[in-house]
Amino acid sequence: MTREEKMETIADILEIEPEEVNEEAELEGFDAWDSVAVLGIISAVSEETGQYLHADEILQLKTIGDLFDVLDPK
Repeated sequence: MTREEKMETIADILEIEPEEVNEEAELEGFDAWDSVAVLGIISAVSEETGQYLHADEILQLKTIGDLFDVLDPK
């Protein structure tokens, strides 16, 4: 997944424009950071990496930069 694709995926999940994606931004600061967003991250990670993350793992993430990290295949 390219950086641009990650930005678009994260923007879709957080209901913001891709230009607004800032890796230092705290996830808790977004109105859309809720259980639906967590499911979106789980789905995106599964699709991109083939790994399944549990909601507890996603909820431990603090920033958009953390989301970028989990979208990288290992």
